[in-house]
Amino acid sequence: MMNMEQLDGKQIGQEVVINKGETLFQEGDAGHHMYIVLEGTVEIWLKIEGKQIPAAKLREGDFFGEMSLLEGLPRSGTAKAVEHCRLLLLQEEAFQELLSADSAFAWRIMKALSSRVRNVNRELVQRVGKDLQEVAEQLDTNTQGVVAGIEAIAKSASEIELNEKQLAEEIKDVQHISKQIGSIMSFIRTVSTQTHILGLNAGIEAARSGEHGRGFAVIAEEIRKLSAQSKENAEQIANLIEQIGLKMTSITVASEGSAIRSHEQASATNQMAAATSLMTELAARLSDIAASMKS
Repeated sequence: MMNMEQLDGKQIGQEVVINKGETLFQEGDAGHHMYIVLEGTVEIWLKIEGKQIPAAKLREGDFFGEMSLLEGLPRSGTAKAVEHCRLLLLQEEAFQELLSADSAFAWRIMKALSSRVRNVNRELVQRVGKDLQEVAEQLDTNTQGVVAGIEAIAKSASEIELNEKQLAEEIKDVQHISKQIGSIMSFIRTVSTQTHILGLNAGIEAARSGEHGRGFAVIAEEIRKLSAQSKENAEQIANLIEQIGLKMTSITVASEGSAIRSHEQASATNQMAAATSLMTELAARLSDIAASMKS
């Protein structure tokens, strides 16, 4: 804090009044004077990576704007009045005279600059640490959600793979049954052929018997018709069985391909789960870094 009575007694500057919310200067403005706070509060803001960050709050006895006079550079921050303020404005010439004539003033300047740098660094570290903590928490939350989704997908893929295997086994059983039915149909065709032959023989014998074999001839004709119909039905069934076999073969191939893809999907999701686990570890490391920066 500076001895304002001594400064006022020397009449080294011009008193100005600033209303609440008014901007005294902005970052990049030319700096030809500094300020000493006589009454009220002024806040200094710094723009870092596109964000406005409050660097310091200055109250009665504090001063600001001296860096531009010392370095001859534009303003490095923006100064705004938090409330109604009364300030002492020092032009560059008066500032230089004070530095030369009053060693105590120069010492206060150095102490204030050192303190301000420490405060700014502490504020930046706290804010960066807070941002890192928020990023780590958000990353961890998102990662947990992704992991849960991946685990659900992997579980579903495993179930699909199991179902596909069961379906493939069932299809093989159906194909086996179809083959058995085909064997039976082959036997039926053989029986039909033999029955047809028997019918023909019966017809021949009926013809030899003349009038006495007429009834037997009718029976022989019915046997031949039944044999022909049985043969036709057996051929139709055999044709259907063949079509079923072809369809089952196609389904088996598709099922096996689906099982392979499901297995690949499960492997891929497991790899993604491992990657997200690494993301969780990174989030924990970010959180640790943020905590260490605050300490």
